[in-house]
Amino acid sequence: DRGLVVAAGGLLLLSVVMSLLLLVPINNRGKTWTPENRPEDWKEQMNRWDRYHYVRVAVLIAAFASLVTALA
Repeated sequence: DRGLVVAAGGLLLLSVVMSLLLLVPINNRGKTWTPENRPEDWKEQMNRWDRYHYVRVAVLIAAFASLVTALA
């Protein structure tokens, strides 16, 4: 089904956008931290990264499921 393939493509694109706009900036900040200079909210930032990552994984699973359904 063409609609499911398009939906899967959209979900894959969404996962890339999420990575670039949400996850990469947190990673880049975290790479510069040491125990001496990390911000007070560093645990909150890491927890936010985890939440965004779980949502991204769910989006990727939905994309994969859409493709499998379309091709089955």
